[in-house]
Amino acid sequence: MESALRPVAIAVEVIILMGVIYSLFLGVKLAALDFGLEEKFQTFIDWVFMIIGCLAFVFFVAHLVTFYPHISL
Repeated sequence: MESALRPVAIAVEVIILMGVIYSLFLGVKLAALDFGLEEKFQTFIDWVFMIIGCLAFVFFVAHLVTFYPHISL
């Protein structure tokens, strides 16, 4: 029988991973804008990172649901 803590553990793991991805994307965006990428591309960059972030979210959820070990108490 599967434990009720497994979905909570997966949710916490996804939140942590998406926080790391968000920080990475924000750093890349700020570096690109700092190195001379014009402000008119900011909306495009936001959309690209949002799409890549959604794909990363789906990837993390799919893999954690598939491969996360069962918690035994």
